[in-house]
Amino acid sequence: MFMLRLLILVILLAVLIVFALSNTDLEPIWLVSFGWHLSIGTLVLGVGVLALLFGFLIGLIGDMQQRSRARRAEQHVRTLESQLVELHQRLDRLQNPAGSPLPGTTPAQSEKV
Repeated sequence: MFMLRLLILVILLAVLIVFALSNTDLEPIWLVSFGWHLSIGTLVLGVGVLALLFGFLIGLIGDMQQRSRARRAEQHVRTLESQLVELHQRLDRLQNPAGSPLPGTTPAQSEKV
C-alpha cells in the first residue's frame, strides 16, 4: 500500500512540475485586495504541494489514532491472557484438592512428584 501511495505521489508531482515549467508567463493574481504577479504554473505547483502536505497531516493524525487503539487492544489482550491463566490455575486447584492424586497417576506416583 505504501508503494502505491508513493507511486501516485511521484506521478502527481511530475505532472505538477511539467505544468509549472510549461506555464511560466507572469499573470496578475488578486486575493481580496492583495495583488501580485505570479506564473500560473507556480501557483498550481504551490497549491498542489500545500494539498499534499495537508493530506499527509490528515493521514498522520489517523495513523496516530490507529496506533493508540492498537496499543490499548494489546494491553487488553495481555490483561485477558493473565486472567485466563489465573482462572485455569483456580480450576486446577478446585478439581485437584491438596490430598488427592493427579488424574492418571497412582497414589505412589503422586507422592514422588
